[in-house]
Amino acid sequence: MRSKFPGFDDNYLEKYILTSKKVTVVFDTNILLNLYRYEKKIANDIVSQIKSLKRDDFFEVWLPHQVALEFNLQRKSTFKTQGKAVQMFKSDFDSFRKRVRGLAQVGGKNSELAPLQAELGPHFHEISNIIEKHFQKHKKTKRDDKVIDQVYEIFDGVVGENYSLDRMCELEKEGEYRYLHNIPPGFDDYGKEITYSYLGTKIESKYGDFILWSQLIDKAIDSQTALIFVTGDEKPDWQSKDFGRVHPELINEFKLKTGQDFYALSLPNFQRYFEPKLIRKLSKETTTEITNLNFKDNSGWLEEILEVFYCYNRPLALKEISRHFYENTERDLPPTWEKIILRTICNHCSDVKAYLGRKDIFKRVESGLYELR
Repeated sequence: MRSKFPGFDDNYLEKYILTSKKVTVVFDTNILLNLYRYEKKIANDIVSQIKSLKRDDFFEVWLPHQVALEFNLQRKSTFKTQGKAVQMFKSDFDSFRKRVRGLAQVGGKNSELAPLQAELGPHFHEISNIIEKHFQKHKKTKRDDKVIDQVYEIFDGVVGENYSLDRMCELEKEGEYRYLHNIPPGFDDYGKEITYSYLGTKIESKYGDFILWSQLIDKAIDSQTALIFVTGDEKPDWQSKDFGRVHPELINEFKLKTGQDFYALSLPNFQRYFEPKLIRKLSKETTTEITNLNFKDNSGWLEEILEVFYCYNRPLALKEISRHFYENTERDLPPTWEKIILRTICNHCSDVKAYLGRKDIFKRVESGLYELR
């Protein structure tokens, strides 16, 4: 019985993968794009560890074609989004200064805040000049993409091949069936409507995770090694809430199709479990920063999306919600922030396949248009 249901073993990682003779390590798109978000020291630490894996006989570093493609497609927008931070800092300070001034005016000269406003005024002016000076310098300075050369160097020669047009058509048909029946992974992206292409082959973004999954399976068959998928995303079509880890169904399918073992881990957990085998370890500062960023990226979205709907009090298109987030949120937006917005809505909307069966909050009016129930 155990051989038919390997993914349900609570100690699967320790029993089978950590005892492997060799492990293929695959990094998700968000791991690479997040390099744009970390300060230089943290990003360099992560890059150095990935490079060290390539020198370690126990590990093989490999990048699926789908991950490489998504990285190239999204890196410009991620780079641009991170450049928004200076503008947000300036706007937040201006808002704070106006708010203090407004509160101080309540009650006129007798306001308790009037003396505080008078004392803070010169400092506000000084701080504002410093920010404006930095802002103008930032606008004139061309920001160099420091990440792209590092990523290209690390994964040179270890990127998988793309699928043919015929194979992509097969995957779309299979993906449609799987998503219809909530078979992981990828069904969480069912509502995505973006289409892109590679070498003349159309690729629907909603099938991106399933394409990636197929490439992981093909790699394991070819290499005959266990595979670890390192990701910062906690999507319910990859992670099981009941088991608190990767879906047992994914382990089952992978094992029965390839004869090899599969597991998904965050970067800090990858280090924690494989620490005895690592040539180079991440600093405590780096693992803490990654953990904190992952937590921020995977929490609080429902509350913020509801605030957008309360603000407009009408049906909203996904593009409107995304634009409101981009212009108003105080979040450090992750590379997949638009996907997270769509996922959060679909997970709480019984009109779509990705509904998780819990809180039914949103109603699908038409394709890409939602309202509160």
